[in-house]
Amino acid sequence: MGTISSRHPADQTEHERPARAGTQPRETRPRSHIKALGELREGYNRQSMRNVRMGDSSRRLVAYAAVGPGESTVVALAAARRFAEREGHQVVREIADGTGPLDPCRRPGYLEVRRLVLGGYADGLVVPSMSHISGVEEEYEEQIRDLGERFALVLLADPETTA
Repeated sequence: MGTISSRHPADQTEHERPARAGTQPRETRPRSHIKALGELREGYNRQSMRNVRMGDSSRRLVAYAAVGPGESTVVALAAARRFAEREGHQVVREIADGTGPLDPCRRPGYLEVRRLVLGGYADGLVVPSMSHISGVEEEYEEQIRDLGERFALVLLADPETTA
């Protein structure tokens, strides 16, 4: 059994496949693949919310953004914070990386977010879009699975299906 991101369409030739699974740009992936990643994340989020006391659906979240040169961390974090608050959650910390599209586990800010969430300071994270976790779908899926299996909530202001 492979991950969602490692599956390739059967009619793709070896020449058309990317050198490494999961590196194909998101825009060229089938919409059903993006939808499957969103459903995976939502499934983990439902499990996470089941652990919340009856009537208390507000969660403590870390807002996170990874931006490249020339992009605004203020704008990206504001989008994540507004979404979290609109959903009834509390943003307890805001963290940004200006490193661009590195592997998520090589970004100091993202590692701090994971430490805060997995250490119990926050119940999860909120990001503007999936690319702020990773633009490489295989890395994104790995993070969603890892956080989801630990009952961390992962919210996207712009969900995968609208990409």
